[in-house]
Amino acid sequence: MTNITKQKLVAKLDEFEKSGLYLRTNFSLSYLTMYCETNSKYISYLIKTYKGKDFNNYINELRVQYILEKLRTCPHYKNYKMSTLASEAGFSSPNKFSMIFKKHTSYSPSIFIKCMDK
Repeated sequence: MTNITKQKLVAKLDEFEKSGLYLRTNFSLSYLTMYCETNSKYISYLIKTYKGKDFNNYINELRVQYILEKLRTCPHYKNYKMSTLASEAGFSSPNKFSMIFKKHTSYSPSIFIKCMDK
């Protein structure tokens, strides 16, 4: 991969992060490769090199960061059920959402929200 290709793909990843496409429940590596107009080997390499994680952890972190931002900026999100937050962030189930949220924040979503209110 040339440096020019790397730069273009890193710019595409930045654009992707702003797009919110990762919030789709069925989002996959193949969809990201189509979005970036490249192959999965290049995308996986760039995510590993520039983001320091594999594809699944990268997408999950983007989703958790999205919900954290919504909780900070939109107070009504604190009243949503876990299933609604999970769906909003693109997770397939509330349990998976809670598990990944806790992995990234060290708190369950409900405890995190309660702490925000204090």
